[in-house]
Amino acid sequence: MRGKRAVRLAPGSLPPIASRATGGGRWTVGVFVYRGVSTSEIDEPVVRLAARLDADIMTIAPDPGAVHGVEPSREIEVDHTVETAPAVDVLVVPGGLGWKQVIDHAPSREWLARAAVDAKGILAISTGSLLLASVGRLDGRDATGHWLADADLAALGAVVTGERTAAADEGRVATASGTLSALQVVDELATRSRWVEWMRPST
Repeated sequence: MRGKRAVRLAPGSLPPIASRATGGGRWTVGVFVYRGVSTSEIDEPVVRLAARLDADIMTIAPDPGAVHGVEPSREIEVDHTVETAPAVDVLVVPGGLGWKQVIDHAPSREWLARAAVDAKGILAISTGSLLLASVGRLDGRDATGHWLADADLAALGAVVTGERTAAADEGRVATASGTLSALQVVDELATRSRWVEWMRPST
């Protein structure tokens, strides 16, 4: 948004999803996006999470350039690639039709693995849980996701609960079956993420 040219929209089309800066910049919500990602799983849950944390929103993708999302069809402006992205405080991994291409992209998997270790909080939505599980971050942990992918999620090491939401790692990791269920866990995840920050020893 800052320093970017305005986009002329076709009639009836939705504006692009873009990063947002609160001005403080002390917290960052990093959203992993890719071609075919579900934009409904980015928009409202991420905005609400960022508002609860007074955080900036940063988009990270496998490659530079705008990403086309679906459900609904919408462009997403990309701030960083997985090669250049800085550390994020809270990681959001939405689902979407393109999740399989990410599993086959080694740099994306390496970045997800690193970001998931360092983040104070993690939210994976729908098939985004499969991406998180593919890098070993749900091994032996309660998790949920898209109901059609329960077998795949279990095969990747997660303990599938069959519920709409699940929490693991003392609440640091939240998984949700879709957008509405993600909204149910956003407030609790934000509170837990702040608690992690408060409990860190001062240096």
